[in-house]
Amino acid sequence: MRRIRAIGWRGIALAGLLLLPGLPAAAEPPDRVQAALLSGSSRLAGFALMRDRPAGGAPLLARLMHAEGMLSDGRDGPVLLWRGGSVRPVLRWDDNINGGIPGDTISVGGLDLTVAAASRARSGLVLGAAASAGARYRLAPGRVLRLSAQAMAVHSPRHDLSRGEAAAEACIAQALPGWRFLDACAGHSLARSDLSDANLSWAALRGTGHFEGAGGLHALSLGLRQTWRGDYAQGFLDLSLDSALPRIGALGLQLSVGESVAGHNAIRYRAGASLTRRLAGRRVSLGLDWQREEGSAVFGSPRRDALHTLGVEVELSPRLTLRLAGQRRSSTISMYDENRLIMDVGWRPRR
Repeated sequence: MRRIRAIGWRGIALAGLLLLPGLPAAAEPPDRVQAALLSGSSRLAGFALMRDRPAGGAPLLARLMHAEGMLSDGRDGPVLLWRGGSVRPVLRWDDNINGGIPGDTISVGGLDLTVAAASRARSGLVLGAAASAGARYRLAPGRVLRLSAQAMAVHSPRHDLSRGEAAAEACIAQALPGWRFLDACAGHSLARSDLSDANLSWAALRGTGHFEGAGGLHALSLGLRQTWRGDYAQGFLDLSLDSALPRIGALGLQLSVGESVAGHNAIRYRAGASLTRRLAGRRVSLGLDWQREEGSAVFGSPRRDALHTLGVEVELSPRLTLRLAGQRRSSTISMYDENRLIMDVGWRPRR
């Protein structure tokens, strides 16, 4: 176990490269529409189809506009646009199945204190299942209600430990002139493990505008988000830019700034970047994420953590993906220092 944990994010970067043996660059660099479709944003994809008008793209554009409530069929009142659900198996590596403390010791005033064995993090492969369900309703022209819910339960045969997660969210989205959108969302999530429970509620307001520039197509979003945990509340300012760049692919940039919360190790800053394109016909995503947490103290010593994540996700088949990532946490409190391995096998059901 220590050997696996010692791999760290550098080892995962190498492992990610090993997923792509002999894959050449894409035979045909993506154009703007292909890059937009790779971004995962249906709105950016619709904007690209509307601007570039590729041959045969009209039916897909109509479906995307229908999903945003931008097309009318003459019916009044709430109209069901879509609903669906799925169940999939889960196979992943979890470095903290029980919600324990990652370190074995803590240094306080020159003394090394040992963390009780029962409180230490347990890691290993977990097996389980995940389910999701959702629906979209058109409330008025260009106004859509989105409902979604997810749940997951996994078990570690090695440690005989289980954990569960569940979340639900409701959003009202309004399409505005000029391919702009306003989203108001609220939701709640919970997680249960052997040593810790977490509850989180949130409400958010976000505006998104689409534009063309520097040869690419872009979606710029600015939002305000308020979160409530069991013992504190925190506000965030969120900024993101999703771009469809010809010959490059789908580029995503995110930045979040959280307000200071005294007495709690809360997220203050978060920044991320991702690039997605096709290599040898497979969808491949590379991502880099940085996070700063601060605000609490342990035995009078201030705690500040920096979290770095480097990962790669590869489409193994139209229904199967594999994500490998390395994560390193550096803390002013040594017992929270850790290197984590993240492995997740994703499976998409047939639609």
